Amino acid sequence: MAVPNRPGILGIFLRPSPDREVRVGTMVRDASGVITFEVDDAYVRLGQARPLLSLTWHGATEKETLERLAARGDKITHGRNLPPYFDNLLPEGALLDLVEKEFGTGTFDNYDVLARLGGDLPGAIVARRETGEPPPKGAMTEMPAAATGKPITFSLAGVQMKFSMHGDRHRLTAPGADESGDVILKLPSDKFPHLVENEFTSLELARLAGANVSEARLVEIKTIEGVPPQFLELGKNALSVKRFDRASGNARIHTEDFAQLAGAITDEKYWRWNQETILRSIKRFSDDPIGDTLEGLRRLTIDIMLGNCDGHLKNWSFVYPDGRRARLSPAYDIVSTLTYLKDTMALRFNGTKDPRLVDTGRLRRIAPYIEVDLRVLEREMRGTVTRALDTWPAALKDLPAPEGIKEAITSRFAKLALVKEVRPAMVQGHVGGDE
Repeated sequence: MAVPNRPGILGIFLRPSPDREVRVGTMVRDASGVITFEVDDAYVRLGQARPLLSLTWHGATEKETLERLAARGDKITHGRNLPPYFDNLLPEGALLDLVEKEFGTGTFDNYDVLARLGGDLPGAIVARRETGEPPPKGAMTEMPAAATGKPITFSLAGVQMKFSMHGDRHRLTAPGADESGDVILKLPSDKFPHLVENEFTSLELARLAGANVSEARLVEIKTIEGVPPQFLELGKNALSVKRFDRASGNARIHTEDFAQLAGAITDEKYWRWNQETILRSIKRFSDDPIGDTLEGLRRLTIDIMLGNCDGHLKNWSFVYPDGRRARLSPAYDIVSTLTYLKDTMALRFNGTKDPRLVDTGRLRRIAPYIEVDLRVLEREMRGTVTRALDTWPAALKDLPAPEGIKEAITSRFAKLALVKEVRPAMVQGHVGGDE
């Protein structure tokens, strides 16, 4: 994907409702290929009434906020990528591959992808072309409609093939023009067998262990309309997940994932922060600092119990229900990866990526950093493990994941230091491994 040097400007807006739009700034690509996000003066003049775009550019005081909005270091790039905050709005993996096929063989970069998908981005952001030309017409030759269905006009983060859809209890359909979907449709994978059944099972187990989980349900492939047919041939079911960044009446709720907060792009989502940094950020920024920090700890504990080894920064988000105050979003993208990936945590927790070694003792070292009472953290972690051990074995009997995945989850309990701490009788022999 060569980088074109076609000058252009995208208007960047926050659109919390169909009848309200706030201009935040412009994304400028100059003739040399430099891409710069410039904050709009009118947005700055809104003062403390301005809707929040990113906690990265919001300070403890108005003076600090103005300094962050004016700074250029994190708002300028050269080459294929956008400034990190905006690059994280774009799809990865299979969905990006499909978008690139629709662009064809011409030259384009992430600026062009943002321009194309800017009407239906995560959260309440809208990007709209104001000056400049799109990629050459020869580059925009789309695949035959029979192969792709409708052209892709939305962006959803993540590498798994997914679509933004309108959903009800009976049928899922692609949104029409000037609409955005209210559910995310996750399709079967040819690389990871039974992925959608696995994710549904994992989300239900997380709910039983006490996590606030995105509403999800399995849907039959035959009830889906407007998705490229080749993606409907890999399994019987798909997973429909209610979008927490959409509300009734086509309203949008602003969100921000933790890769945006950290300024992490591509594989940096696996190392830019660690798990204690996640907890500290929740404590610092959430409008319910203790409640959301404990919710974050529950999710980290559930990942260890489930064997979710792909819990990276893009699997964590803040949501801004009133446009300004942050709350931890419902949990999403929780999958037991034990039958797909090595049993190693995606992010370090107090110096280790080995889930077998994690126990409440590690909380003693990080509690002062998180600034939450150690006894409260220990009680929450042990309580989450107890709920999982009490509820998961029986629940798994009726959940749709294959037996091999269920067995991988329950058989690992005896290997975990957390389980040994809560239920010593369940653990025989050596627990743990090399750090």
